Amino acid sequence: MATELVDQADEIASTMIRAYEAEIPAYGAIGDPALKDDVHAVSSALVRCWLTVMSTGEASPALLGPMTEGARRRAAQGLDLHSMLRAYRVGIRVMWSEITGSPVWRGQALQGVMAEVATWALDFADKISTAVAAAYMDEAEQLAREREHRRSALLNVILSGPVAEPIDHPAELDRPHRVAVARMAPDLSLLELERAGQLLEERAGAVLWTVRHRSVVAALRPSAKPDHVELTRKLGRLVQEGQIVAFGLGGHAEGVSETRQSYSEAIAALRTGPLLGIGASPVFDYLDYAPLIALAERPDRARRFATSVLEPLGDLSRRPWLATTLEAYLLHQGRMKQTAADLGLHINTVKYRLKELRPAVDGSLTDGNRAATLLLAIRILRLLDADTAGHEGVHAADGSSTSPVRAAAS
Repeated sequence: MATELVDQADEIASTMIRAYEAEIPAYGAIGDPALKDDVHAVSSALVRCWLTVMSTGEASPALLGPMTEGARRRAAQGLDLHSMLRAYRVGIRVMWSEITGSPVWRGQALQGVMAEVATWALDFADKISTAVAAAYMDEAEQLAREREHRRSALLNVILSGPVAEPIDHPAELDRPHRVAVARMAPDLSLLELERAGQLLEERAGAVLWTVRHRSVVAALRPSAKPDHVELTRKLGRLVQEGQIVAFGLGGHAEGVSETRQSYSEAIAALRTGPLLGIGASPVFDYLDYAPLIALAERPDRARRFATSVLEPLGDLSRRPWLATTLEAYLLHQGRMKQTAADLGLHINTVKYRLKELRPAVDGSLTDGNRAATLLLAIRILRLLDADTAGHEGVHAADGSSTSPVRAAAS
């Protein structure tokens, strides 16, 4: 009977797969044709294995090989263990139903051994489940060790100082990347922090990530768009979903020798950006704050620069609304509606304020270079004043408190 049924193995496997897709969400969600073919091949091997057991009475480890190797692949592919074991239960049920429903099974010669064959089927199901579960767990543990090693390697790279010789590092860091540091909500468990890392991998193209103190550090593939808009949008959408508070995004690293610098830049942007951002974006890109961070390394010289640029404002500089209004106006390149929306003001209020300011700064508002200088002066002065006041609530991504200027300069 087993010999006659072996030619139907592929057809029976197709019936099994339809049952997987109908009863198991993880299998129903499979869209990759290559993965579907792999599942079909393993299911067909399962049918042939059972027919061999029926004809020989034995299930050797070699005979179980296609199923155990398939289980290892499912672990690597990210399919959960519960779904895989359920698929084997469903598959054996469907396979048994298809075999016992075949014409050859109805012969009188088989009636006397039905009970014994049913016992074999139960033993076979138990042996298969045990073997594939063990293979899956073994592969999952191996993958976990590899991931931990890779994560430790990334951590070693960002913590290492300048070295003359190449350090041991993941191959992914030899390709262009940017380092992002995610500031997380307080009091999250390690599992929740790791989930944020997985989201960065799935949704933002992280090739490596690790948990450092209470933050998540990731190496990201650069965006296909040269203006990096798409990458910041992806990160911004992750913030909107909850437990990530903000991102600092470092500059481009062409290889592992620049990874640590990109990490330092991400930290500096994450510390500096929240003090200065006019808009609602929770993604602070170092490329947007690099001039400020560079100026902050020499506070005395930076304050002299800012004071000189703002000197023409005279008594107007005492107006509490001056800095924020000018900054928003310059950021939005003179677009009144966006400026008013950013400040939460009526557009007429913005127009009135600018009317007061124009005699002192009109030339700076229309000249690109002077406008950029004025914006930089406003921002550096705010950063320096926050440092002088011992601004509370500015924390490093590793949880320690530090001054904004010293943080940016480090």
